[in-house]
Amino acid sequence: MDKNADNGINVFNSLYDEKDLTIKKAGAFDELMEMFYAGNFGSTSKSEIELKMFSIFMDGMIDKFKIGEDGLDDSACSDYNIGKMLGIPQEKVRTLKIKKQARYPREFDWKKSLELIKDDIVYDSVKKKIIIPIRDPNLYNEIRNFIEDQGGYIEIQRGNNRIQIRPEYFFILLYKAVDEESDREKIRNEFAKKLRERNESEDIDNILTEKEMFEKALSYDGNRFELIKEILKNIQNPLVGIISCAQVLYEDKKRSNFEKSKAR
Repeated sequence: MDKNADNGINVFNSLYDEKDLTIKKAGAFDELMEMFYAGNFGSTSKSEIELKMFSIFMDGMIDKFKIGEDGLDDSACSDYNIGKMLGIPQEKVRTLKIKKQARYPREFDWKKSLELIKDDIVYDSVKKKIIIPIRDPNLYNEIRNFIEDQGGYIEIQRGNNRIQIRPEYFFILLYKAVDEESDREKIRNEFAKKLRERNESEDIDNILTEKEMFEKALSYDGNRFELIKEILKNIQNPLVGIISCAQVLYEDKKRSNFEKSKAR
């Protein structure tokens, strides 16, 4: 087996057919010429050249491994795999991905990217947090930016390439990310309906204001995850459908341990 089969050069060459590869390489050389000849020859820093070369490489990987218009095969383009190809630590790859998106951006819809990983989202019933695995640092940054644009009150925690978010805040995030007012109205109606079912004495209008709905979501003292799943299960919107796919992590573990104990 050729130990160099997966190095950066061979991988880049494998991303395109012969005709497109010639065009891409010529375009890459033109970009480097621009950096030298139009920017005081030799004055461009090593880090700038590295970033340009990384951007050219990542654009090829994105073109090869994209899913639909906005998704990406995270396994093929993981920090670890890219690091192996280029011979650099995965921490540096992560940093370069962020810098590349800032300097040489590729537009993508974070909502569609989030939909693609919906089957990997789980609810930890011990921590009472929804856990979202996010390998792509730019997807995390897009979600964080959206949250901050909505007022910055949606609580999240990040660690080990994943987001941990309380169900009520995740509900607010999904609601805010819905584009169609008709879908938002359905969510408000369904939220009011479920609250009435749980407390008949509660005087709740058919359509809660957004502010009132958020306040009740944050103050609800029952099982918030189950409430939110019930509210959203009949809403035919791909984004809000994400929460219905979330598996309950702790209950699955308990069930698995129980089955193992029965088998002994």
